Amino acid sequence: MNAEQAELEQLIARCVLGDRAAFKTLYEKTSARVFGLALRMLRSREQAQDLLQDVYVRVWSRAGEYHAQRGRVLAWIMAIARYRALDMLRAESRRTTGELVEQADPAAGADPDSDGISSRALEECLQRLADSQRRSILVVFYGGLTHDELAARQSTPVGTVKSRIRRGLQRLRECLEA
Repeated sequence: MNAEQAELEQLIARCVLGDRAAFKTLYEKTSARVFGLALRMLRSREQAQDLLQDVYVRVWSRAGEYHAQRGRVLAWIMAIARYRALDMLRAESRRTTGELVEQADPAAGADPDSDGISSRALEECLQRLADSQRRSILVVFYGGLTHDELAARQSTPVGTVKSRIRRGLQRLRECLEA
């Protein structure tokens, strides 16, 4: 075990006992690396700062959950940061996708004289689709996202997104032709 690891283990053990000075030292020795990870993952200084605060609140409250035999202190803290950043990215993706779906108005582009499809029929057929298919179609066609962008926002493989849209469009076509 190297000197840094030994020191961090000693600091975390003192944090378990409620030693605020040890926590401050732990923060000073590790926060720059955690902040760097947060910034790389979130690409927003403000969000990275929020994540940093959240991570160290968790470290303070869960210091007793650290076990030296499972890994290094810094790796444990970085794992907390990574999982919290992923949670934040997923939440942002759901929020953004939800906003795009709410903003999308499928009836806005439907002209009943142009192809014989009424906006009401389109709306009814869209409602019959599976939620994931309907959202994907609305976000791509009305929100202007590419398949790749939607896949990234949903943390879903591009092939899955394309299949979901293709099957949804097929069901939509069948419904409108009926």
